[in-house]
Amino acid sequence: MDRRPTLAWVATGPLALLCAAFAALTGCGNGGSAEPHVIKGDTATVYSSLPQHGVSAATAAEVLEGERRALADRGGRAGGLRIRFRKLPATDELDRPWDPGLVAENANRAADDPTAIAYLGELDYGATAVSLPITNDAGLLQVSPSDGLTSLTRPAPGRPRAGPERYYPTDRRTFVRIGPTDLDEANRIVEQLREAGDTNFALLFDREIYGRELAAQVVDRARRAGLRPVSSEEYRGQVDEIPGIARGLAEGRPDAVVQLGVAGRGTIPMLVAIDDQLPGVPMIASSGIMALPELSLPSGPSSIAAVGPALSPERAGYQAMRLTLNAVAEGGRDRRRVISAALRLARRQPPDPVVLYRPNEHGRFAKAGR
Repeated sequence: MDRRPTLAWVATGPLALLCAAFAALTGCGNGGSAEPHVIKGDTATVYSSLPQHGVSAATAAEVLEGERRALADRGGRAGGLRIRFRKLPATDELDRPWDPGLVAENANRAADDPTAIAYLGELDYGATAVSLPITNDAGLLQVSPSDGLTSLTRPAPGRPRAGPERYYPTDRRTFVRIGPTDLDEANRIVEQLREAGDTNFALLFDREIYGRELAAQVVDRARRAGLRPVSSEEYRGQVDEIPGIARGLAEGRPDAVVQLGVAGRGTIPMLVAIDDQLPGVPMIASSGIMALPELSLPSGPSSIAAVGPALSPERAGYQAMRLTLNAVAEGGRDRRRVISAALRLARRQPPDPVVLYRPNEHGRFAKAGR
């Protein structure tokens, strides 16, 4: 969406001279505001972009509860402003974690709002790659409760050309995340493989930005640790491809299987197929496998573990809103000062650790330790 102002009239004669002489003071010719980064009035808006359908809907509901609770704890105010909260849907009713069209629409809505002071989003699996260039171009703070996409803040190992510069058209950092990066997950996966003595591993990843970038990071970190990927398969969401994928993974005779992708209707059939081909071979997965809260692991497949953030979704939402309100308390109506305050506050915040999860007696993932 092009947010540049449209020229509605052309000033001539004395009026044109007056505008030219006093534009810096009066805002004449620039939409009536000499400082578009400063909120006018006593109300500012915080937007929250969250999935309402699909695998992350339940997690999003917890995050939203945390955001609302943090705002309530502050009495709905910060920096001398009344904070208006607006929730926006990041999904349609189709079976996908987030919808790029809706995410872009949400970011543009916030960017076009002169009362917007911050944008909380996106939730997960790389959706921030769509919204961040839009909010950055508008000079708006963006805080993600849990999107770990590494390249949002630093070059992703294994993908040297996928650096953060593409997300910041203004060349200024405007983004803060709560929780660990996907690189932290990659490091924890490799650490788990090394501790188990699983030198050779098979790699399974999905075709989305989350799975592809994470796969590159796992391979990079594994090779540095002296581990070797012996087979690799991409799952494109077609259930009828699962038997062939499982056979491909088994061809390298791996000591372990690493699964990097978001849980969906093919997750359980994939686990069963892999166990048929590689009985007794353990699997370790990224946090995406825990996306479905109703996912109940079958008793047949071999031992499986997953890595993920220690922070609960509700707490992540609470911290995202709290950091935002603290930044507004420092920066007031000035968006630029709010961004600077948020970046400074984030640097003081200790990183959230990545911990190990294992299935409990009900076949659900539960925290197992560090």
